[in-house]
Amino acid sequence: MAAQAITITIKVAPRAHQRLHEMAKPKGYTPTAYAQLLFDAAFAARIGQERADPVSDAELDEHVRLVFALAGQADAAAIARATGVPKIRVTQILDGFRQVTRGRR
Repeated sequence: MAAQAITITIKVAPRAHQRLHEMAKPKGYTPTAYAQLLFDAAFAARIGQERADPVSDAELDEHVRLVFALAGQADAAAIARATGVPKIRVTQILDGFRQVTRGRR
């Protein structure tokens, strides 16, 4: 049984919220959902730092790309390159995600 997610609240400046909205809307996300993706990427990078496995800018960029790729926010070829999963499998996964997540955003 998977652990249930816990909600936390953060405050952002109105300008940051507006920018989140502008970045999220074309991708079909709410600002909150988009902020969650950004948090997930940054948190993964921070865990690496705490484990004495420093994260370079290039590694942080890769974390961000992977989180967004796994969320389906790139084309199949880019996701395949970022994850090492064959492009045909990525396409199948993205199709499955789209079927499951319709109407959930």
